[in-house]
Amino acid sequence: MTSSDIGATAVGRERSLPIRRLLRALQIMAVLCMLTSAVHNYGLALHGGEDWAAYRWDTGDLHAVQAVVVSLLWLLRGRMRTRRSRAAVAFLAVLAVMPMFMIGRIAEAGFMIPVLLVAYALVVLDGWMRAALILAGLECLSAIAVHLMVRPSPVGLVIGMANAAPVFVLLMIGIVLGAALAAYEQGRRSDEQTIAERDDALQQLEDALAQLHSQAQTEKELMLADERARSARDLHDGLGHRLTLISMSLDYARRMRERDAAAAWSEVDTAAQTSADALTEMRTWVRALSPVRDRNATGTAAIDAIAESFRGTGLDVALERSGPEPILDEDTSLLIYRAVQEGLTNALRHGRARQVRMRVETTADTVHLTLRNDLDAAARAAIPVGPLAPGFGLRGLTDRADALGGDVRACRDGDEVELRVTVPSPATRGAVAPVRPCDSVPTAAQEATR
Repeated sequence: MTSSDIGATAVGRERSLPIRRLLRALQIMAVLCMLTSAVHNYGLALHGGEDWAAYRWDTGDLHAVQAVVVSLLWLLRGRMRTRRSRAAVAFLAVLAVMPMFMIGRIAEAGFMIPVLLVAYALVVLDGWMRAALILAGLECLSAIAVHLMVRPSPVGLVIGMANAAPVFVLLMIGIVLGAALAAYEQGRRSDEQTIAERDDALQQLEDALAQLHSQAQTEKELMLADERARSARDLHDGLGHRLTLISMSLDYARRMRERDAAAAWSEVDTAAQTSADALTEMRTWVRALSPVRDRNATGTAAIDAIAESFRGTGLDVALERSGPEPILDEDTSLLIYRAVQEGLTNALRHGRARQVRMRVETTADTVHLTLRNDLDAAARAAIPVGPLAPGFGLRGLTDRADALGGDVRACRDGDEVELRVTVPSPATRGAVAPVRPCDSVPTAAQEATR
């Protein structure tokens, strides 16, 4: 963008301000005042005494010329691109207005006084405060000097000072008016800049939030892909191995049925047992990947329902209760339900557990859910003692609990894995969760900042 474009933009913005529209109205009224003063002096010349007729004609002509010159200068000022050029043109308009005040009397100025105020206010508004003060002082001194030249006596000095004093007061009023308008305009521009910066900051924040949401979605998809890949690998290693054994046993039985019937039937029995094991494992995976939910069950009844659905996989699930039946809102109920699902699913998939002990403790303030499951030999070798590395499921639980002012902790304790969920009741939400033996599960945001 060139300097002229910047100047044009600044002028366009300036003209859009309400203060500029007000100044146009003041300029129009000031020009009308000059024309009215000219007509007034022409009327006095026609109907007044002969002694002052020539003076009135000259004064009317002066005010008419001033009206034309000042109008042209103010129109030119409005088309200037820079503040310095506008101030120079406004300065010329002040010089065009001043002759009457320098040679006449303030009592005869009449309608010219508003012109003087507007002219000086424009000079100050365009940034020439010092020039306006200097000009005001010089014009008052010039007026006194003119009176002394006409009447070089103490009387002339007194008359000059008497005429210059009210003019100086009027000039100061115009300067103060211009300063007030300039301060208002500067404050408005500052407010506009602040609003623009705020809008820009909000836009940047929205963009950052959108990017963060996109990253979170990408991370979620990657985690889900990792979970699917691990599930596929586990299915291949478990069910694939058993199906291979079944195929080998049946093939061996087919080949041996004529030569050694007993050996063939033994392999058939082995294949049947392996098939039963494979079916049990398949049911375990189906239940783990798609747990049953009874939408009509609430409170501990919902926990009973999901525990019963996992018992169909061969998992021994025991549930203990302590305290009154909790009265939970929808968010808290969903958190507890998801925690039970996640705990039982992880016990099957990763711990290959045979037993899970669940305990629900309720008080007037909080609900505590604890799940402990055993580990088989392979899981004990793969899972280290201490806090568990959070996967997608545990992170989701932690985020839900944080939103409710609760806490989620998962760790391996000896040969067992423990999942603890603490959530305040809706009436006491916001209370700090008690300290647990294991470190809490990091949230997704905390993981992203590591």
